[in-house]
Amino acid sequence: MDLYRKVFFAVSAGVTLSLLLSMSAVAQGPTELSTATPTTTAEAPASPDAPTPQKAGPAASDDDRWHFIIAPYLWFPGLSGTVGARGHDASVHVSASDVLSNFNFGLMGAVQASKDRLVFPVDFMWVRLDDDKGLPSTDLDQRSVKVYVTESILTPKFGYRVVDTDMWKIDALVGIRYWHLGENLTLHPSGFYQSRSANWVDGLFGSKIQLALSPKAALTVFGDVGGGAAALDYQAGGLLGYKIKPAVALQIGWRYLYENYRGNHQFIFDVHESGPMLGLTWELGGKPPVPPSASCSAQPTEVWSGDPVTVTATGSNFNPKHTVTYNWTPNGGKLSSTNAQTATVDTTGMAPGSYSAVATITDPKEKKNNSATCTASFAIKQPYPPVVRCSANPTTIAIGEPATITMTATDPQGWPMTYSWSATGGQLSGSGTTATVTATNADAGNTITVTGTASDARANLSSSCTASVNVPPVQKCTVIEDWGECTFEKNPKKPWRVDNDCKDTLDKLSLRLQQMPNGKLNVVGYTDQEESVNVQQLGSQRSVNVKYYLTTDGPNKVDASRVQPRQGGAKGKATHFYFVPEGNMCGGQLEEGTIVDETQVQPQSRNAPAPKKKAKKAAAPPAN
Repeated sequence: MDLYRKVFFAVSAGVTLSLLLSMSAVAQGPTELSTATPTTTAEAPASPDAPTPQKAGPAASDDDRWHFIIAPYLWFPGLSGTVGARGHDASVHVSASDVLSNFNFGLMGAVQASKDRLVFPVDFMWVRLDDDKGLPSTDLDQRSVKVYVTESILTPKFGYRVVDTDMWKIDALVGIRYWHLGENLTLHPSGFYQSRSANWVDGLFGSKIQLALSPKAALTVFGDVGGGAAALDYQAGGLLGYKIKPAVALQIGWRYLYENYRGNHQFIFDVHESGPMLGLTWELGGKPPVPPSASCSAQPTEVWSGDPVTVTATGSNFNPKHTVTYNWTPNGGKLSSTNAQTATVDTTGMAPGSYSAVATITDPKEKKNNSATCTASFAIKQPYPPVVRCSANPTTIAIGEPATITMTATDPQGWPMTYSWSATGGQLSGSGTTATVTATNADAGNTITVTGTASDARANLSSSCTASVNVPPVQKCTVIEDWGECTFEKNPKKPWRVDNDCKDTLDKLSLRLQQMPNGKLNVVGYTDQEESVNVQQLGSQRSVNVKYYLTTDGPNKVDASRVQPRQGGAKGKATHFYFVPEGNMCGGQLEEGTIVDETQVQPQSRNAPAPKKKAKKAAAPPAN
């Protein structure tokens, strides 16, 4: 019986441990399957050991919803190392094809939950392998042994995403790896049955680095190391992921795993294995795909009518590999192009106000969520007319004199201006901001108003200003009128006497004077050369006597205040009559003679004696 047991354990240990090593290599599935995705229009493959790959829009750290990943996988490793049981060690070298040839049944997969920067990956595997080997000794009744090996590995972890950018994502992870190895052996033909198992747990810490290569592809490098029941437990690997659908990704890569466990009952599991990995990830939860969006801008946002405006549309979350189309619809002005990303709006003739151009960006290769619109707004500014002010120098001119009119004009927009002038009188000349007006006879007593107008060269807005120039009325001068004379030659004995002929003249003259409401009559008495020598004050006497007749003796008496006797020079035996109207004397005119002092010269009646003579004394010369 002891020999039987030794043979049994020797054979079964070799077979069992070989299968267990193969099984363990398959069992430790790709818990690190993942890809990183930049913020683009496409989506990258998901990972069971990382937060849900980022769609276009906010980063994972901005997404406060739960994300879930389901990831079935396969690992095809070969292994080598040492296994042993009950004091029997064996060197093992198993290829991936040997593992597959003994595969009976299995379940492999991983799930991951994540929220914000926290990640919770869990990997589980259950695999069953079988083998049927003949015994090396034929002297026993038993000819073969049937071996069933099962392996279960559970690897829960939790971690924190310490770097989360569009291109790079780095997770720090800690967790455990629980191992279970069990075997059932049956000898044939006796049917003898034996069952054994081993269980242990290792603590782990590790990291995972993800690099986005494109909107759909990403590279992941992962690893962990630890121990506990095992002296050393570590792994390293790399994966390349590619999204075939928005929530489905394929993974392919390579993985290396090493385990050095030496447990009770002299169980030895000191092996390393490596081989290719294949995986499929399916993403659930999280935010829905971000629809495409568009943003529009106008430059500049405020212009004058006639100035160009450039409008630009920029799309986001569109597939960068697709060519999008643009369509512009303005509510004013004329676009240089309606199907380009950038267009120019011709604002000629547009009234002041707010306007916009709406752009629609479309991806014709997408069937849904393939378009976005945006609006570029701009305004036509309200122009203002020029500000003007006019002044005159001098402000009062006489007929024939000029005045200078100056206009000060500024345009709020800084546009060039044109100028024009008009006037209500005078002769106007000049251009630009200066004009000259000259007063004419028709302007006497009036005010000339000069108007200056400034107009801008673009909006044709204008403003006017005025300046006034006063032209005083012409002052009328008095013109002395000659109303004739009376002579004193008929009566040599009484040369001062007013005779009948003179009276007829004076009667007519008095009536004429009465018809004149204003003015005075100067009566100038003259003498001849002989009289001026021999007769004292004869000319004064003649003028006084004429006044006396007009105011006292005559039939048409006139106001004495309106008759002024004056003494003239030696011009003949006569009195001359000059009517002097009220007002200023015209230039160069003088009243004839000198005023007679009527207190010294009394009127003479018809029979009065002649004035006294003064020998050899000439009469006074005519007054100036």
